[in-house]
Amino acid sequence: MEVLRPPRPGPGGRSPSQGPGQEEGVKTKEKRISGHRSNYPALVGVYLMANALPDSIVVVDGPDCALYKAHYIHGRHDLNSTLLDINGFHRICFTNVCAQSVTKDHNELILRKLHMIDKLDSARVVLLTSLPGCFITGLDYEHLMRSASHFMRQEVFALPPAALVGDWIDGYGIAMRGVARHMKLRQGKGKRDQVAIVGYLMDRNEGDHRGNQIELKRMLAALGLDLVSVWLDGQPYDSLKRVEEAGVIISLPYGRGAAEELAKKTGARLVEADLPFGLGYCADFLRRIAAATGREERAEAFILAEEAEAFRRLEWLTPYLFLHKKAAFLGDPFLLNGFLDVCEDLGITPAECFVMGRENRFGFKPRKGAPPVVFEPDIYHEAVNRFIGKPPDLIVTNTNDMVREIKSPTKAILELGFPSYTHHNLGNTPFLGYQGFLCFADRIAEHLFYQRRVMTKQEGRWAEGDWDKLAAGPAGEYTVPHEALKQ
Repeated sequence: MEVLRPPRPGPGGRSPSQGPGQEEGVKTKEKRISGHRSNYPALVGVYLMANALPDSIVVVDGPDCALYKAHYIHGRHDLNSTLLDINGFHRICFTNVCAQSVTKDHNELILRKLHMIDKLDSARVVLLTSLPGCFITGLDYEHLMRSASHFMRQEVFALPPAALVGDWIDGYGIAMRGVARHMKLRQGKGKRDQVAIVGYLMDRNEGDHRGNQIELKRMLAALGLDLVSVWLDGQPYDSLKRVEEAGVIISLPYGRGAAEELAKKTGARLVEADLPFGLGYCADFLRRIAAATGREERAEAFILAEEAEAFRRLEWLTPYLFLHKKAAFLGDPFLLNGFLDVCEDLGITPAECFVMGRENRFGFKPRKGAPPVVFEPDIYHEAVNRFIGKPPDLIVTNTNDMVREIKSPTKAILELGFPSYTHHNLGNTPFLGYQGFLCFADRIAEHLFYQRRVMTKQEGRWAEGDWDKLAAGPAGEYTVPHEALKQ
C-alpha cells in the first residue's frame, strides 16, 4: 500500500504545497477558569456517522440519556435526519441500564435488544457501542458482536473502546474505521481512472453537502477521474462497497484510519489530502491527486481557469465590501485553515479563532500566520470575554453559547459546520471546491451587506435605496448610538 501524505498547510497563496514549510500557529496560554467546554462527546460523532448511513442502527449500552444526544442532530442541525421517528422506531437504541444494573452481567439484555432489531427490515447494519460507565465494567462487546452474527440478518460492528475517550470528530472517524475494518471487500478490482473519497464529514443530509459532493465529482471529472464512492454520502450501506472499484483512495481528515483500512483491503493507492476549502486548498487537493494519477497538465489548466473565473466575479466586490473587514472563526478545526485561506483571498483580516475540538489532534495544526487559537473554550475564558465584549465585523461560527452572548444586531454572524441550527439548505449550495468558494463568498457578502444596512439605517444616514451613502465608507467607520439599539 503506497501512501502519499499532504504537505503541511502553507501560508496561503494559490497552493499550500508550494509555500514555505508550516510553522505551528500561536496558541493562547491563558489559564482556564471554569465552565462548559465548547465540544461534543464521541457518541455524537457516532450518531453523525449513523445519520449519514440511512439503513444503520446504533445500539448504546447505557441509560436513556443516550437517546437525547440525537437531538443535537435530528430536526435541529439536520432537517432531513431519520435518526428519530414519531412512531418510536428510532435508529438510536439503548439498553437502559442504570447505576445498579450496569455492574451486573447484562449480556442477555443486549442480545435481546439485538434480537428485536433483527426483525426490522429497514436495518442493514448495527453499530454496537456504549457509554463510558458501562465500558469500564469490562463487558466484552466484541464477543457479543460475534454471538449476534449467528442469528442476525444485519451486519453487527462493535466499535472499539477508543470511541469513548475522544470528542465528536474522533467518534465519527472511529465509527467509520470500525465499519471499514469489518467490511468484506475484494482486492485488486480497482481501476486506475476510478477514485473513492474516504473521510468526508457528512454531518447532515441537506443541500450544502449534496452540493459539496457534486462539486467534488466535477473537480475530479476535470482530471478525467470517476468518483465511484464517498465515505460517507448519505447513501445506504451497500453503496459503500463500491470503494473496491477505486484504484485510488483519497483520504480526508475525518476518516484517515478508515482510508488506511480500505486501502489495505483493496490494494488501492492511498493519497492523503486536506479539505478543498478555499482556493489555495482546492489547488493543493487537485495537484496531489494529479501527481498520484499522472494528470498534472489537466490539473494546472483546470486550476488556472477556475481561479480566473472566481477572481473575475469578485473583482468589484472585494475592495468595496470585503477589504479590511475583521472576522472571527468558531467551530470545526478542519475548517479553520480553509477559512483563513478564504480571508486572505477576500482581503479580510482574521481576528480571534476558537476551535470546537481537542488540542493536539493528529493531523491538525493552524497554518502559519494564524491568529491565536483557543481550543475547547468555555464561556468564562478570558479570550472569549474579550471577543464577546468587542466582536469583529464578521463571525463565522457554528451554533454555540458564546455567539448567543453577542447582543449587537450590527454584527454579521454566519453559520458554518456542525451544529448549525439557524442556517439550512434546500438547494445545492456547496462550501467546498471552487463553486463552494463562490457560494461561501456570496454568503459572506449577503451578511456584510445586511450589516451595513442595519448600521446605517439605525443612524438615519440613508434612505432605503440610497446606494451612494451606503458606499461612502467601510462599516467600521460608523458608530451605532446606544438609543438606536433599544428601538
